[in-house]
Amino acid sequence: MKTGLFARAAACVLATGALSVATAGTSSAATAELNITYSCNFSIIGAQDMPTTVSSADLPDSATVGVPTAESHTTVKSTVSEDATTTLNWLGAKSVDGTMTSNVPVTNGSATQTLTSVSTIPYTPVPSGGTFDVTATGTFPAMTLANAGTATISLGNATLKLTPRQADGSPTWLGTITVPCTVKAGQNTAFYTFPVA
Repeated sequence: MKTGLFARAAACVLATGALSVATAGTSSAATAELNITYSCNFSIIGAQDMPTTVSSADLPDSATVGVPTAESHTTVKSTVSEDATTTLNWLGAKSVDGTMTSNVPVTNGSATQTLTSVSTIPYTPVPSGGTFDVTATGTFPAMTLANAGTATISLGNATLKLTPRQADGSPTWLGTITVPCTVKAGQNTAFYTFPVA
């Protein structure tokens, strides 16, 4: 029962992560943003929807075949529901923190490589009621593209690790939970497309 209640809270907090994006090219000036919903599978209560906004302000304008790209910075933001806030308070959680590890497919011609991006959820206070925002930040590693033409960065599945903490900073009785999250079907997952020469 208690685990089920927290699972609902954790689903809403997937802000973590929710997902970092790719980088590419020799110049980084482009911006991109995508709203996407994940389905996070909790063993007690089953799949829960998690709406997420992923953004980046320093994506590449272009890339060169065979030349590694630079890293880009990403932000993943979610709003925790009022029900989740209530549950976290019931658990005795005064803050949350964690990580989100995301799969990021990059399609370049006939080739697709799936890279890994990690976002960090910093110490985030839990209010006594209402909703609150959780924002995760991270980077995407360099990649090397093999084909001239275009490359498209998409958002893929992710794994959330979330720790609710008591006032003294120690974890609640639930500890750290690990939750697999998948992109819900039927959505646009293409985050950013850029030329490759």
